[in-house]
Amino acid sequence: ALADTHPAAHNDVQDAIVATQTELGLTPSGSRATVKARLDSMDVLQIAASDETSSITVGTKAAVRLVGARTLVGVRASLTNAQASGSIFTVDVNKNGTTVLSTKLTIDNTEKTSVTAATAAVISVSSFADDDEIGIDVDQVGDGTAAGLKVTLLWG
Repeated sequence: ALADTHPAAHNDVQDAIVATQTELGLTPSGSRATVKARLDSMDVLQIAASDETSSITVGTKAAVRLVGARTLVGVRASLTNAQASGSIFTVDVNKNGTTVLSTKLTIDNTEKTSVTAATAAVISVSSFADDDEIGIDVDQVGDGTAAGLKVTLLWG
């Protein structure tokens, strides 16, 4: 909370700036020289892997071609309608027909996102070349009520 006096307010603002710089860094690690350059380099590809209302079944749901070489730094999945019960909803991401995840994406029952999953996905292959095919497979479903699958790939 900001202090009641004018000089104390300046100190609070300065403390907030220092805390932000400490968190984000002035010269982030990696190949980017600034925080702005790092944020500008983030790229997102979201793939709709089903329609919004039909029950999702096991199998290949989408395939797209990548434009430009990229490094995969994150993956997530979401549903429009969460499944209520049964086996954990499990999604795989493939590069040219081979998985890139050593631990696949899961969405826990009654949840709509993999972000809150009990087990996080782990990327084992991160390098993608121009025109690589990205495939989305559903490996496991529960009670058959899940619908509206989207898979988001984060590139850095």
